[in-house]
Amino acid sequence: MPENKNKNADGPLSNRPQDNAFQQQKLKAWQPLLTPAWVIGTFLVVGIIFIPIGIVIQTASNNIFEMEQDYQDEANLATLNFDIAQDVELPIFLYYKLTNFYQNHRRYVKSRSDAQLQGDEAADLSACAPLDVSPTDPDLNLYPCGLIANSYFNDTFAVKFENSTVELAESAEDIAWKSDVEKFRYRDMLDDETNVGPGGFALPRVDDPHFMVWMRTAGLPTFKKLYARIDAMPDGSTTLSAGSTLQIDVVNTFPVTDFSGQKFVVISTTSWLGGKNKFLGDAYVAVGAVSIVLAVLFLIKHLVSPRKLGDMKYFNWPEMSKSNH
Repeated sequence: MPENKNKNADGPLSNRPQDNAFQQQKLKAWQPLLTPAWVIGTFLVVGIIFIPIGIVIQTASNNIFEMEQDYQDEANLATLNFDIAQDVELPIFLYYKLTNFYQNHRRYVKSRSDAQLQGDEAADLSACAPLDVSPTDPDLNLYPCGLIANSYFNDTFAVKFENSTVELAESAEDIAWKSDVEKFRYRDMLDDETNVGPGGFALPRVDDPHFMVWMRTAGLPTFKKLYARIDAMPDGSTTLSAGSTLQIDVVNTFPVTDFSGQKFVVISTTSWLGGKNKFLGDAYVAVGAVSIVLAVLFLIKHLVSPRKLGDMKYFNWPEMSKSNH
């Protein structure tokens, strides 16, 4: 064994670490000293920065046009009329919105086979159980398998304006993430696979853009997902005029009563911020306001009853000595 050269002052061998900055934890480091001026200044800077950012975000969000209507109580074929109260510049984005649907549940999120979605013919489908095989024929694999695929949102929407059908942009490039478009690969059905799920429900092709959007699970129980976009009116104009009516025909087949949910159709524009998001701007303003209030309170406290930094009179030496014994 190599000789241990770490020795005590008396000479015998020792396991004591070497006397260097790293092993003795003496590396240079920044250790902030929280003086009153530093704390008050930090709170003021945070407030001064956050409040304007929040106002900018609120303004951008308020300028976004958005309307929604629920339709879960409608018949299988429903017609929703959106009365437009202002001029709206296209494109307009068409979403469906669900409530009380927990796509973030751990078992739900894991119930999929990414290898199968990427076209692997010998993919392991065990993570999809019990929806890995056909409910009517255990010898047939489901394609695609899993809870997410077998709860696919299958309502469809058609848009009309002044009795003319509006062309919807709903290809993969229009509504799905580029990473999903590159990842999901459809392959011809094999003899040991079926695309018929529980209850005879026809499963979608994995390269269907609506399926790609659905497979990107939401983090909250209330969420909306992009269905299509409207880039132009039937007459070629790029403005939806105030006073006009946008008609959306819905084929209502996705059940929501079993989980006490609701369904909505949402039409919206976007900005540099994305979609409408009231919470983000309010959060910035709230944090900024609280920071300024705290800065003022600390300043008042410091002016009314200042405390000298490092003043030893605040140490109660007799009491400390008793506690040590």
